Amino acid sequence: MLTTCRRWVALAALWAVLAAGWPPSARAQEPPPGAPGVARVDANESFLHWMARASGKLGWLLLAMSFYLIALIAWMSFEYRRSVAAPPKLVTEVADMVAAKQFTEAYQKVAADPSFLARVLAAGVRKLPSGLPAALRAMELANEDATMGMEHRTTYLATVGTLGPMIGLVGTVYGMIESFRVIATAGASPQASQLAGGISTALFATLEGIAISIPAIYFHAVFRNRIARLSLEVSLAAETLLEGFAPGIRTPHPLATAAIGQRSIAGPNA
Repeated sequence: MLTTCRRWVALAALWAVLAAGWPPSARAQEPPPGAPGVARVDANESFLHWMARASGKLGWLLLAMSFYLIALIAWMSFEYRRSVAAPPKLVTEVADMVAAKQFTEAYQKVAADPSFLARVLAAGVRKLPSGLPAALRAMELANEDATMGMEHRTTYLATVGTLGPMIGLVGTVYGMIESFRVIATAGASPQASQLAGGISTALFATLEGIAISIPAIYFHAVFRNRIARLSLEVSLAAETLLEGFAPGIRTPHPLATAAIGQRSIAGPNA
């Protein structure tokens, strides 16, 4: 599902880049290169307005990617915190219930909580009747599964960090093509104002692509390190709480376990 979503995002980005870079048919009706005022910048025009006009459709695409990047960073900053992954209130309440021998109530509270710690601890408690090593192994697998899910979300930051310069490069090439087009149609002495349009498009596209890529790559590294730290802290906290559950779980008798194993080997028709 995640791979399919990435493919659709990549195809949509490619389509948008091609649509933004494709020259419209209205350009065939542009005034001749020698006409006054072509590609000139008004002295009263603000820098941001000039930047938006020169960037064109690629600029709007990069602007949409920047909003997507900001939303991702804000969401991960809120979700990937210690207080969310291992709520102190949950740890305290479960520890108090286990100390009071309220094992059933403690497990129900853990199973109903959606936090990272609760998912890992619940997996270990469910496997505790099979022994402590099996419970620790179940918690390890649950920890790896949750960690992998969080790390997969950080790949969207890496995708933005990779696509930003590539889209900027498309704008750079397109702007240079426009400048050489002016040279080819204007003859030997094109005006500088006529070349400025294509050059400004090329430079602004490069600037915007790099401006998106730098924070995306930085926060990708930040959140990967934070996830690794959260995974370790959750593992340590879950093992401590699991030891409190161990006295309240009745382990099956070895003879019963052996009988079940022989029955499974012999098959249902034995």
